Amino acid sequence: MSFPFLLLSIFVSINLANGQSKEVGFGINSFNYTGDLSRSYDLANSTIGAHVYLVRNFKNGWSSKLALAGGGIKGVDNRPEDALSERRSFSFNDFLTELSASLNYDFLDYKSDKALVNFTPYVTVGLGFFLINRAEKNGVYSDIQMMLPFGGGIKYRLNEFWSLNFEFSARKTFFDYLDNISEEEIVDKRNSTFLFGNWEDNDWYYFAGLSVSYTFWNVNCPVPLKK
Repeated sequence: MSFPFLLLSIFVSINLANGQSKEVGFGINSFNYTGDLSRSYDLANSTIGAHVYLVRNFKNGWSSKLALAGGGIKGVDNRPEDALSERRSFSFNDFLTELSASLNYDFLDYKSDKALVNFTPYVTVGLGFFLINRAEKNGVYSDIQMMLPFGGGIKYRLNEFWSLNFEFSARKTFFDYLDNISEEEIVDKRNSTFLFGNWEDNDWYYFAGLSVSYTFWNVNCPVPLKK
């Protein structure tokens, strides 16, 4: 077992113990990107993917989630912000897979029999790894990189078992080649075909997901009376 998945297994085993109920969910998602090619969030870079997850709910609004997501990720110098990006005219379009474990907090009690509302906003923070495998690299780097997901969303209870969930979260990376562009490998900029960027700012990507989940409630069996 590789180190990233071993670390995630330890993280999940600690946080999933003694859960009050569990959920399984699936849905569609979109990845977006900011970096050397796109300095700000651009809806034109959104893609379509899918994700599945497992949630364990605790008391007082806390829960933990293990999620697997995949989808395209892309960027292009279609809105050059300086002479460099205009001359570079670069783009990328790759497939990204991520595995993450997160801790979530629901602000409202929306599932109990005494709940006054059937929805809740929530926040999430965690640890994850992503895999981006491309044939041609403009540098030397591993296909697997670590990221820190954080964000929030809204959960809406459809009935006792089914819920609708929307989440938007950012992925902080420690990696500048998500767009296959960085300055680290460039020695002679005059002959580099302008495939370089700002290596001091790591790339980010973003997750927007819509999903449904099914809750499995824990049933406490009564203790038989002693005769």
